[in-house]
Amino acid sequence: MDCYHYLAKKEFKDDEMIVAIKRITDNRDDMLHDHDFVEIVYVLEGGGVHNVNGVEYPVQRGDLLYINYGCTHSFKIPENMIAFNLMVKLDYFNRELNDPKNVNNIFSLLALTSFEEIQSEIDKASPLVSFYGEEQEEIEFLLKKIESELENNYLGKSVFLDSCVNMLLTNIFRKILVSDNKDNEIIPAEIIEYIQTHCDEKLTLKALAEKCFYNPSYFSRLFKKAYNTTLTEFIMEQRLKKSCDLLRTTELSVDEIAVRCGFTDKTGFYNRFKQKYGCTPGDYKKNS
Repeated sequence: MDCYHYLAKKEFKDDEMIVAIKRITDNRDDMLHDHDFVEIVYVLEGGGVHNVNGVEYPVQRGDLLYINYGCTHSFKIPENMIAFNLMVKLDYFNRELNDPKNVNNIFSLLALTSFEEIQSEIDKASPLVSFYGEEQEEIEFLLKKIESELENNYLGKSVFLDSCVNMLLTNIFRKILVSDNKDNEIIPAEIIEYIQTHCDEKLTLKALAEKCFYNPSYFSRLFKKAYNTTLTEFIMEQRLKKSCDLLRTTELSVDEIAVRCGFTDKTGFYNRFKQKYGCTPGDYKKNS
């Protein structure tokens, strides 16, 4: 592991640096290693698999790994991937906690009083968090500003850099430690309304996920958790409800209604309808 300590530490160009950043742009298959600083990996493009303490985490754009000091980890990148690799020495956290001027620092806001307490809480949680939509844009903006500040000697560099790092860490700690983590995200009401209004059209998981800036697999899991049904079944439910409305209120034929409700297979429509309501669409129309 010594070679990895050397390769990482060279990113800190002098002893005064406590924050460093670089972009990962190459394919790699690392050996397991660890560091005596915190490492934050955020995926900009592509994907790969990161092993942290023996657990494999598939990652893609918007995913962030908070790798605590002393954690063993390695990266497998089978495809082209671009990622930010932010390295933060422990001195940064200790400085923030011990400086009396930092009354409102991120650790006070999180009601944690020591660096060890912070790291202990983080170690209990998953190191992987995902950002979507506007929050994804904010994370990428902060990382790019940190990169720019470290590469240049702008006026007020240290103050601006500290602000960006603090905002970044606050966003990460909120995701990991506080109640607004991804398990509590909800499906936007506009998406449900859109499905109900356009249920007669071809609706795909990918297209709907993109409307609320989620990746498809996460959108699918979130939808199932929120509505206790799959997206496919929910769309089918809306189509059947619409068919009932048309059967009751129009003189359209059953076949025409099937088409207007998004059913391309007449037999499938009949079977689904009878399974749901216990009668055929024709009988439902007569009784209505």
